[in-house]
Amino acid sequence: MNLWETNLQALKARDQADDLLPVLPDAPPEWRRVTLVPGPHPTLQVQGEKGRPVTLHSPREAWKEAEALAARAPLAPSRPLLALGLGLGYHLLRLLPRLDPEQPLVVVEQEPEIFWAALQSLDLTPLLSRPHTALVVHPDSGEVISHMQKRLHLGNGSGVPLLWGHPASLRAANGFYEEVIASFQAPRAVPSRSYGLKKEKLRVLVVNTDYFLIPEVSRALKQLGHEPQIILFDKRRDNGEEVLQRILQRVADFAPDLVFTVNHLGFDREGLLMEALNRLRLPSVSWYVDSPAIILNLYGGPKSDLSYIFVWDPTYVPEVQALGFTQVFTLPLGTDPETFYPQPIADLSRWRARVAFVGNSMTQPLAKKLERLPSAPEFLDLFRQLLGAYQAQPHRRLALLLEEQGLVQHPLIRQMTTSERTDLEAGVIWAATRDYRLECVRQLAPFKPTIYGDSGWQELLGASFRLGPLVNYYDDLPAIYGATAINFNATSLQMKAAVNQRVFDVPAAGGFLLTDFKEQLAEVLEPGKESVCYHHPEEIPDLVRFYLDHPEARRQIVERGRARVLGEHTYRHRLQEMLAVLRRTM
Repeated sequence: MNLWETNLQALKARDQADDLLPVLPDAPPEWRRVTLVPGPHPTLQVQGEKGRPVTLHSPREAWKEAEALAARAPLAPSRPLLALGLGLGYHLLRLLPRLDPEQPLVVVEQEPEIFWAALQSLDLTPLLSRPHTALVVHPDSGEVISHMQKRLHLGNGSGVPLLWGHPASLRAANGFYEEVIASFQAPRAVPSRSYGLKKEKLRVLVVNTDYFLIPEVSRALKQLGHEPQIILFDKRRDNGEEVLQRILQRVADFAPDLVFTVNHLGFDREGLLMEALNRLRLPSVSWYVDSPAIILNLYGGPKSDLSYIFVWDPTYVPEVQALGFTQVFTLPLGTDPETFYPQPIADLSRWRARVAFVGNSMTQPLAKKLERLPSAPEFLDLFRQLLGAYQAQPHRRLALLLEEQGLVQHPLIRQMTTSERTDLEAGVIWAATRDYRLECVRQLAPFKPTIYGDSGWQELLGASFRLGPLVNYYDDLPAIYGATAINFNATSLQMKAAVNQRVFDVPAAGGFLLTDFKEQLAEVLEPGKESVCYHHPEEIPDLVRFYLDHPEARRQIVERGRARVLGEHTYRHRLQEMLAVLRRTM
C-alpha cells in the first residue's frame, strides 16, 4: 500500500472518540493552501499569516531538526503534552520513543491540508496507533479550545497541559496558536479605560542601560512621529531601589503612554515596578534579543496583562508564556540604515579584506561566568559532562540536560541557587558557542581571514589568521562590512531559529554575508537569491572559494539583499509592527 492508504487504514482503526478531525476523504484531496516540496526529505511550504511563505521542515536536515526539537519536549507522565503544529510529523515521530506510554499527547493543527499532506508523506502509523493520543485538526481556534476543554478535560488540575510548539508552525499560524495557548492561562481582570496607545502620537519612556538597540529604537520612534524620552542608569552601579524610584518619578513627570526596555533591563526581580505600572494601567514592552527563558527565570512577583514581551526568536514564545506572561509575540532584529549604508570608497581602504569575521571569542565572558560557579574539580567535571551533552544536541534547557545525564539529585547541583543554575545554563551555552564558532572560523584558514575581536582569539587561533583589533559597532562596522569581499557569520547557540544582527546590517552596508542556516533566514532573506548560507561547517571552504571567484554573483546577492532589508527589515519597520500589535491587542 502507498503511504496514504497505510495511514488512512491506521487512522480509521484508531479510537477517534477524543479526536476532532475533518471528514476523511477516501483519496488524496487536492491542495490549495499548501505545497509539497520534494527533496531528500519531503517538506511543506505554507502561506503564513503575514502573507509570506513558511517552510515547515528543512529538506536536507528534517530528521536531525526533528531530533533536536524532540529533545526539548517537556516530559511529565502525569500531565498531558500539547503539541502545537503537526507539520509533516517528523518531530512527532522522533518524540514517541521519549514519551512515557501513559502520558497523554494532544496534537493540534489548524490547517486540514497540512494533515492530508502529512498522511501522504510519512508513515505516521506509530503516531496514529498510539493510545492516549488525540488528534485535533480544525481551522477555528474556538472549536479547538472548546473540544479540548469539554471533551479532553484540559484546563484545570492535572489537566493543565505542557506546551510544546513546532517552531515553523507557530510562525505560520501565530495568532491561532497564541489563542490556543492563552486559553490555558488564568484570565485577568482588566479595568475599563481608554488606553493612551490609541493616540496617534505616543509618549514613550525608553529605559536605557547603554544597550546597543536603544539609539536605534529611539530614532525609529521619532521617525514614526512619536516622542521618546530616555532615562539613563548604570545597571552595575545603581542599586535596584534607586532605579525603581527614578523610573517611577520619570513616569510621574513625563506621563508616558508606554514604557520600553530591552531584555527586561530596569525591571526589578521582585516585580515591584511591574506591579506599580499595572496599578497605573501603563503598558510596558520588553524586547528580548537574548535568551528570555534564562533571564526571566530570575524574575518573580506578579505578572501584568499590560506587560508585553517581544522575542527575537519564535521558539521562545511558549517558554515565556509558560512563565505566566500572556502577551508574548515574535519580533526579529533589524537594521538602522542611518548607520549601516555603503560608505565612501576613501573610508573603506584601511579595512579591505577578502574574508573577515567580527565577533567575540567568548573566552573572557565564559571565564567570568565560571568564576561565579563552584571551582571544585568535581563541579568542573559536571560542567564538561553537561557541555558535551549540550553540544551533541544543542538548544536544550538545563533541566532536561540534568535529567538526561542523571544529575538532578547530584549534591553539587541540588545545593545551587536559582541564580547559580542560571549562570550554569548560560555558561554551558557560551562554552558551546565558543567551540562552535571556533570550528566554523577554522574552516576559513585557507583564505587567511581577518578576525576582529577580543584577545581570546589569540589563544584559540594560529598563524593562518590575521587578528584585528576590537572595533566599534557604530564607527567601524559599516566600513568593515562594505570593504570585505566575504563577511562571515556563526550564530550564537542561544538563538535556536532566529538570525542575528549581522544578517541585516551587512546587506544594509552594501556587504556580502556568508551565514549559517537558521529557520528564520528563509523568511527574512531568500537563500540563494538574497542571502547565502551553510548548513554544516564543512561546507564553508567551498562556498567561500566559489563567491571569491564569482564577484558578479556576490554583487547580485548584495543588491537583492539590500533592497529587501531596506524595504522590510529596518527598525522603523520593527517598531511599526510592535506598536500595531499593542494597538490591536490592547
